[in-house]
Amino acid sequence: MNPEIIVDKLASFKDRACAGPNEKPVLDYLSSLFPENEIVLEKFKTPKNYLFIVHWLILGLVFGLLLTPRFDIFGLLIISFFGVSAILYFNWYASPVTKFPPLVESHNLIIKGNKQSKKKVILMAHWDTAPISILYTPSMVGNFRSSLKINILLIVLAFCVSLVYWIFPSTILVWLSRALVVYFLGQLVVASWDFYKFGYSNGASDNATGVGAAIATAQKLWKENLPNLEIELVLTGAEEVGMIGAKAYYDNRIGTWNADTMLINFDTLGAGNLKIITETGSWGNIVYDNELIQIAKEVISKDEALGHVKLGAWHTADFDSVWFQRAGVQSVTLGALDQNGRMPNIHRETDVLENVNSKPVHDAVEVAFAMVKKLANS
Repeated sequence: MNPEIIVDKLASFKDRACAGPNEKPVLDYLSSLFPENEIVLEKFKTPKNYLFIVHWLILGLVFGLLLTPRFDIFGLLIISFFGVSAILYFNWYASPVTKFPPLVESHNLIIKGNKQSKKKVILMAHWDTAPISILYTPSMVGNFRSSLKINILLIVLAFCVSLVYWIFPSTILVWLSRALVVYFLGQLVVASWDFYKFGYSNGASDNATGVGAAIATAQKLWKENLPNLEIELVLTGAEEVGMIGAKAYYDNRIGTWNADTMLINFDTLGAGNLKIITETGSWGNIVYDNELIQIAKEVISKDEALGHVKLGAWHTADFDSVWFQRAGVQSVTLGALDQNGRMPNIHRETDVLENVNSKPVHDAVEVAFAMVKKLANS
């Protein structure tokens, strides 16, 4: 199937919010594309969007800071818990706060190929869309990583203030804790403001394009019927909450991964040029350097039509592939970046079909298809 047809259909929904009114129609449409395949609808619990997590984290820190002058040890413990939870969450590790209420039920859509094999390639893309955020405006998104680092350092400062106050109480520390309270509450307002004004993005680029590319690649590979190679298509939910759907898919299969399991993830292919993402991470760097990356390099170096495809880095949030990469499963993400290394329009009201360029979508299909064929013949 032409991926543009899928992108057009997904973009026809106002949004694809996790556990929103359009989730079932979206999943029903996607399921209808595979009448001859085994389909598994995998459910999991998740916060509805990442703002629920941000609210818990900030309000927990604020409560701990306000509690410190009167009940110093309890304030210290609360700040410690929410501080560690925040550092884990914003460095894309499993964080306990993602289990806090209110939780909703969302789904991954798993489409299996017609055969099983020891060697397996998972093609992954997320179907859900993100809350609109002022942090992703062109004037601010370039500072996303540095802003995140500053906030993490201020969380550490909050812990230090509470710890020192427990040992050596002083008025200066009380005023410093109040200043941090004002700052964190200000961040909460900034992070939430555009969502309450505009709601969710349409997600034409992020990530209808990735879904279209993943489906088109899977269908081409199933028709190819490559020997000794299983192709599984996984369309995840709640990626925009914190890669929750991909984590659920991974957790449900712990112990089944082996050196012959590999993952190709497709995310945001609607503007700029296709990149093979080799580095992510918000605080530290997560480096992708594995057989899949080497195969991708070889594919783009030997095909003149793909000569414009380059390696890239993305340090604004992360991708579904992060869980697999950290666990040692060979992984790669294909995404499109502009000349400034950014993904235009994501998490904004401008992420609509009119601003989507389909060339990176088709490039991703060609690169992934060539990678898997080469992998099958190796």
